[in-house]
Amino acid sequence: MSVDYQDWYRKAKEERARILGEKQQLLREIENRDQQLAALGQTMRAIAPLAGEQPPDPSEDCDSPPGGMTDSIRAILNRSHEALTASEVRESLESIGFDMKSYSNPLATIHTVLRRLTEAGEVETKHEVEKIAGKAFKIGKYNGFVGVGRLRRRSRAIEDETRGKHR
Repeated sequence: MSVDYQDWYRKAKEERARILGEKQQLLREIENRDQQLAALGQTMRAIAPLAGEQPPDPSEDCDSPPGGMTDSIRAILNRSHEALTASEVRESLESIGFDMKSYSNPLATIHTVLRRLTEAGEVETKHEVEKIAGKAFKIGKYNGFVGVGRLRRRSRAIEDETRGKHR
């Protein structure tokens, strides 16, 4: 009796693809629930003083890392599977319920944190020119285009480059 390894491999590959698809769907559902919990938490914190109730602890809303903006940004970049713009980082912070009310210009603060993480070697920039998201400009005789700078965790970038060399 011969063993059909090709059939086993094909079935394992199909099963793996199915499970990865289910995992992605579950991750999207978890992110959706985190956004719902953050929104409900913000509503409850706003209404609690009016109702004479104790506001809920923001850490109960979702898997927001303890600490400040820098730690939260590190966590967002670490779990991201693709490069993110500063605006996408801001949206992720909002989705996990990070309170940005104390920042007069949160996006500028995010840019500063990202620049410092880049200077420390924790994050690398990946500049892409995307006409949809950027702006054309002309200064004197020079024409140019300002694209979107995307950031990703340095360790993930190094892993991706290493994998690409071994393939």
